[in-house]
Amino acid sequence: MKIQEAQTTEYQKDDFYMNPWPCVPRKKNFLTSADSILDLPTYSYAAFPELLDWSSDNILVAALGRNYHKWSWHTQSLIGQGITQYEIQCCKFEPKGELLALGTDMRMIEIHNNSISKRIGGTACRCVSIDAPCSITAIDWSPTGNSFITGCSRGMLASYSREYKMISWRPVPQAVLAVRVSPNARYVAAAAVNGVVALVMTWPGLHLVSSLDSDWTIKTITWHPWRTALLGVGTVTGSHHAHVAVWDVPTARVQETTLSKSRYSLDAMLFSHKTGELVVSLWNTERQSSSLKTCSQLVVMSGPNTVTDQWGEGQTGVDRVRTMVFSPDGTKLATATAEEDLIIWNFLPEDNAKKKNTMSKRFSSLPAYLDMVTHGVSLR
Repeated sequence: MKIQEAQTTEYQKDDFYMNPWPCVPRKKNFLTSADSILDLPTYSYAAFPELLDWSSDNILVAALGRNYHKWSWHTQSLIGQGITQYEIQCCKFEPKGELLALGTDMRMIEIHNNSISKRIGGTACRCVSIDAPCSITAIDWSPTGNSFITGCSRGMLASYSREYKMISWRPVPQAVLAVRVSPNARYVAAAAVNGVVALVMTWPGLHLVSSLDSDWTIKTITWHPWRTALLGVGTVTGSHHAHVAVWDVPTARVQETTLSKSRYSLDAMLFSHKTGELVVSLWNTERQSSSLKTCSQLVVMSGPNTVTDQWGEGQTGVDRVRTMVFSPDGTKLATATAEEDLIIWNFLPEDNAKKKNTMSKRFSSLPAYLDMVTHGVSLR
C-alpha cells in the first residue's frame, strides 16, 4: 500500500481526513526549556538514538556505552547506575517501572531490576544461530509488562515473555530501527533503518497484518494513545522534506502532510498521552553548517496543518533532538540532543494536566487482558 497525498474531494471529506487523530489542543503556547540536567558524553556518536526513557515512578535513564545512569525527578539528583556486559544500543522500562530491558551488542538482551540496578536475567537474539553476532537495536514492552519485543541489526524481530522466553520471531530484510507495541496490545509496528516500509503485525504472534509502502525514508513510528490502531509514520523525502503520515490500520486509510517547504529532516515524533497532540523534532538541513541550536525546532501539532506550539529557529535552548520521552504525568518532555545534552521541557502546566479532561476514547480491553492473563503467549 502506497502512502498517497490526501485529496479533499467530496467523498473523502469524512472525519478521518478532516481530523485524522483525536486531540484536545492547548489554547496557548507553553513549550519552554526547563533544565539541562545531565551531559550525555558520546551520545552524538550513537548509531541508534533510543537510549533514553522515563519510568512510571519518575526515574529517567540514559544509557551510554556499557553504563546506564538513573536520575530521579522527585529528588532532582542522580540516584544510581548500572552496567551491562556489552555496549548498550537501546533501553526501555517495563510499564510498572520494575524492570529495565537493555539491548546490547553481541546479540544480548539484558533484563535489570530497577530498584537495585542489577541484571536479573536475559537472553540472546535468535539470529545467533544464523550467522555472525548482531546488535539489539530496538526494544519495547507490551502495555501490561508481560511481554516485550526486540529488533536487531540483522533484521530479526522476536517477542518474549516477561521471563524472557521466546514467543515468536519474524525476519525482515534490514536492520530494525524501531518497534512499537500498540496501547491495547493488539498490534506491533516495526520500521527498518533507511527503510521505506512500515510493518504492522499481531501481538505477540508477529503475523503480518498490513504494511505501508512509502517512497520516502521512514525515520520514526508512534501509536496514538487513544485511537489505538492509528499509527504515525515520520518520513523524509530524497529532497529532505519532512512528511508525517497518519495510518488508520483497520481501514487502510492514510492522511499525509508536508511539514514545511524548507528542507527539514525529521528525527523523532511522539503523540502526547494527555492531549493527543503530535510532537515532532525537525532539523533544517539547509542550515546544517551553522549552529545546531539555530536550525532545529520542536513543533506541537493538533492536526496535519495546525501548529499549536513550537520552539526553535531564532530562539535559544534547542539542539537537534534525536529522541524524546514524556514524563508519566505528561507535563514534561525529556529530549536527548546531538550536542549531548539531556534537556527537560515544560510541555503542559502541572495543575491543568491533572484537571484536564482529555476525552480519550476507551479502547477494547480484550487484547490487553489476553496479554496479561496469558503472560504474553498468544491465544489468537
